[in-house]
Amino acid sequence: MVGEKIAIIEDESIVALSLRSRLEAANYAVTGIADSAHSALSLVANTAPDLVLMDVRLKGDQTGIEVAQTIHDRWKIPVIFLTGYSDPDTLHSAHQTELFGYLIKPIEPLELYSAIKIALQKYYHQQHLEQLVQQRTQELAVVNARLQQEITERQRSEAEVTQALDDLRELKSRFITTASHEFRTPLSIVLTSAELLERLGADCPEDRRSRYFQKIREAVQSMTTILTNALTLRRMGTDEIAVQPDSFDLHRFCLSVVSDLQSNDRIQFRFLEDSSRVRLDPELLNLILNHLLSNALKFSKQAINLEIRRGVDRILLTVSDSGLGIPTEEMPLVFEPFHRAKNVDTIPGGGLGLAIVKQCVELQGGTIAIQSELGQGTIVRVELPIETKS
Repeated sequence: MVGEKIAIIEDESIVALSLRSRLEAANYAVTGIADSAHSALSLVANTAPDLVLMDVRLKGDQTGIEVAQTIHDRWKIPVIFLTGYSDPDTLHSAHQTELFGYLIKPIEPLELYSAIKIALQKYYHQQHLEQLVQQRTQELAVVNARLQQEITERQRSEAEVTQALDDLRELKSRFITTASHEFRTPLSIVLTSAELLERLGADCPEDRRSRYFQKIREAVQSMTTILTNALTLRRMGTDEIAVQPDSFDLHRFCLSVVSDLQSNDRIQFRFLEDSSRVRLDPELLNLILNHLLSNALKFSKQAINLEIRRGVDRILLTVSDSGLGIPTEEMPLVFEPFHRAKNVDTIPGGGLGLAIVKQCVELQGGTIAIQSELGQGTIVRVELPIETKS
């Protein structure tokens, strides 16, 4: 069985042939013999030996030590130096390279075999250590990358928590502001009406009594609406509301909603398709229509339009008015809970309608878009799938 491959770099041909004979006798495979720097590098490049026996002195301008350094830099192949000199300068120069062995001529066979064995063992051990170092480096790189990812994720989570807390504080602030503003007026109405009823007693005319009670009912209804909307939005935010689709006639459904809201024939309803069967969540659709139509009626004194179109797999619901409109700078905030535009401060409301509508639309896999111009009116377009998945 042939052993490791060895290249011989020796300028004395007799020495080179003797080395070759001894190596082959010991079952090593000799890849070739070279006697100069150029031929040595060519031999190593073409035969890829496991070890090189290198004479310190070669033909040409370069020494064996210089060639050995090149071989080490390019191929990391171990080199054993051969020399007839043991002077300190030569030894020092040899030690500047990656030294695997040093033999003084004439070379005894046992010294040769021992040096080769030691050099190869040292080389293989070194390679093993380098592989271990590389493996550990890669493992450390993986661990470091994982740690960096965890750090990044933790930082992102902390940023998200911080943002969520900021949003919660902002939401709480808007709720307190809205509640204090929107509850103060109806509570004042309730208190004033109750005081008048108490003071007038039996002397209060029936028509005035009825009017006071009506004001109380309207004030209580206004506060109840705000609280109901806040509870609805909270339930949506905690996934307490599940989509429950049902098959129904969309045309009749919309007519019923319009009829309940209609007080002075201001809603112009157009249904532009023959087929009106859909499979949607009727409760969520009722919330969408009620809030959009109520907003339009509240913020516009002119007629408002409700239009329903049906596509292949979606319906388009459009509510448009010619009312106050929304300031451009406040458009990005229209779906924020408890946010109310500055131009509607005198009109009662809790700032929850559009936030609820958006949640209802998205729960059913739909989209909502708003186009508005201050003083010109608002157009809200809602697209919903004809068949909502539960």
